[in-house]
Amino acid sequence: MADILSYLDWRGDLSFKERPFNDVDNLILSELAYLDMTGIVPGPGEEGIMALRDVYPAYVQMGYDQSCMPNDPKYLASAAARSQRFGEIRLWRYVDEIDRERQIQFAAVTCFLPDGSIYVAYRGTDHSLVGWREDFNTSFMNETPGQFLAASYLNDVMAVTQGPVMVGGHSKGGNLAVYAAAFCDVAYRGRISIVYSNDGPGFNEKITETPEYRAVLPKVQLTIPESSVIGIIMDNKHASRIVRCSSSNWVEQHNPYSWQVNYQGFELAEAQSVSSRFLNSALDQWISSLTDEEKVIFVNAVFDSMEASGAATLEDLIEDKRASYNAIMKAAKELDPEVQKSVVETLKKLGRAGTDVALGDAKKAFEQFRETYLRPLKGLSRTALPEKHEKDASV
Repeated sequence: MADILSYLDWRGDLSFKERPFNDVDNLILSELAYLDMTGIVPGPGEEGIMALRDVYPAYVQMGYDQSCMPNDPKYLASAAARSQRFGEIRLWRYVDEIDRERQIQFAAVTCFLPDGSIYVAYRGTDHSLVGWREDFNTSFMNETPGQFLAASYLNDVMAVTQGPVMVGGHSKGGNLAVYAAAFCDVAYRGRISIVYSNDGPGFNEKITETPEYRAVLPKVQLTIPESSVIGIIMDNKHASRIVRCSSSNWVEQHNPYSWQVNYQGFELAEAQSVSSRFLNSALDQWISSLTDEEKVIFVNAVFDSMEASGAATLEDLIEDKRASYNAIMKAAKELDPEVQKSVVETLKKLGRAGTDVALGDAKKAFEQFRETYLRPLKGLSRTALPEKHEKDASV
């Protein structure tokens, strides 16, 4: 099965002039946004711009190690940097900000393609707890600090550049791309040619009901894997395309290295998996059943307890599971009784949502069976059935 690394083997020697930019190129650039370019690619206010061909050797020299990430960008960056297609892409204005107090995990980079086009790439959620916490905050906040930074970043880039701009990202990066395109300055919105959300989560209704969000929808291209979990969270009003994956595991399917490609683009599937549709309905029902206050209490209780263990990343939690678990449970027991009660009730609502969806699916299946098989039989009159022959009395 072919993935984005295979694509670089096939198309890496073809320029964008020979083969125009496509969906897989978008995914590759959105994944390159995960690469740690601190001290390599110039940031805001700094002079210079760097070709990807030169960025990767500097990355190796800096000794960065991102192997803890499921979608470690090292191998993709190495192959892309060596290729004719991506090697000359110039990278500029790299930002990477993590602020635990303000609950921000934000990174972005601007890519200048050899054909003159621009791709603004936003990084998705990394392995930090603050990054995951920020994801949950989108369910109740009108604007997260990261979303504000995303729109500001796009404004700053477009203020000093010209021509059409593509915006994109993977996971939370896709959410940031859509938000930035919708809420950047009005004067710049016309320059945005397309917005790529690669399995990016949706938004709460406060956002989806705004005219700015609705106006950008025709430009949004959402791509999700067959068993998507992240890309189906909250409202994703834009129509989605479903890509085939090499793994059936829904966690692994969020990793773009499992997405299947061909020479022209993604290998598309006909529909979401049954489990993904079920989870979609259950999560929608659960989130809509909660008030903003309940969401705030739940998110803060969960992440405050995890951070009380001293962990800053998912790896910290996994490194010493027993110690982390004990610390989390201790912190949870020390929560205010009313907070504990609210958290328990929130989890119960999730269970009820799953049960309601399962029962609803069972009811739909029975109704379909009844309409297809039982109702036609009911319409048959008794006279239409073969008559029984009475037993001959002489026998």
